[in-house]
Amino acid sequence: MDKTQQTKAQNDINTNASSIDTSIKKVDIMISGKTYTINCPANEEKELKDATNYINDFILDLRKQAPQLSHENLLVLCCLNLYEKIHANETAKKSQDNQDKVAESLIDKLIRDAKAML
Repeated sequence: MDKTQQTKAQNDINTNASSIDTSIKKVDIMISGKTYTINCPANEEKELKDATNYINDFILDLRKQAPQLSHENLLVLCCLNLYEKIHANETAKKSQDNQDKVAESLIDKLIRDAKAML
């Protein structure tokens, strides 16, 4: 890479780094009818809003199944259910990673065996 290309590449890196917004802003979100002010990196506000919508939809589904639950108990049940989903995803990922390792090991063995035969 010549000097001009290096300078351009460095300028591109600097431009991209400076365009990333790292400021923190206060964002009001509403979960189950209650407003909460959250300090959120400006570049993560959309994800926070998406999470808020997901949680509210999840709570609405729970409320349909158990309309007698108090607000606090509904939030506890929501947390427990969401933890269960996270744990199930982590377990599935570990299982997939293990299956990938086994498959990779078998492929390596097949390649070694094939090379030995040639």
